[in-house]
Amino acid sequence: MLVLIVAMAAGLAAGYALGGRLRNLERLQLRLPWLVVLAMAVQIVIFSRLGSPLGETASLWGHVVSYALLLAFAVLNRRNLGVLLAGIGALLNAIVIVANGGYMPASKRALDLAGLIATSQTHNNSIVADESARLLPLGDVMAVPGGIPFFSNVFSMGDVLIAVGVTVLLATAMRAPAPVAGVQAAATR
Repeated sequence: MLVLIVAMAAGLAAGYALGGRLRNLERLQLRLPWLVVLAMAVQIVIFSRLGSPLGETASLWGHVVSYALLLAFAVLNRRNLGVLLAGIGALLNAIVIVANGGYMPASKRALDLAGLIATSQTHNNSIVADESARLLPLGDVMAVPGGIPFFSNVFSMGDVLIAVGVTVLLATAMRAPAPVAGVQAAATR
């Protein structure tokens, strides 16, 4: 979730830097945007105290289903570059998560660098990677170093692509619409 917050802030900043305006986001037309909201809601529930009564199996399936929802949204909106990039990132994450039984493998080195205690086998939606981890290079192997309050975390290449996609989506959507040739010519007379 932190990656999304940072990406949204970066997208808004880039949009303003490119001369865009927040009100231009009203023109953004995406198919079934509620799929993203539903996927985020599922992840908030299963990775918070709200999800503890569900049990591990339901949480793992919820994790996979949340990525299926995100991928469905990405396929429906693939013509938008930002959504396409975020969708590729979500696909990479989904592949790794499914290959590892519903968990994202996190390297002990990345967890240590982020200052996250890897004493238990799992950490939130991640599992501490051991020699049995599949596709670990696509897992949470990068980190924001510990000591940076609120930002210290581990992340994957998929997370990076999701962040870039969200940034591109917002920055490009904030730009002013291109003038229509006939309207522009009439306005200059």
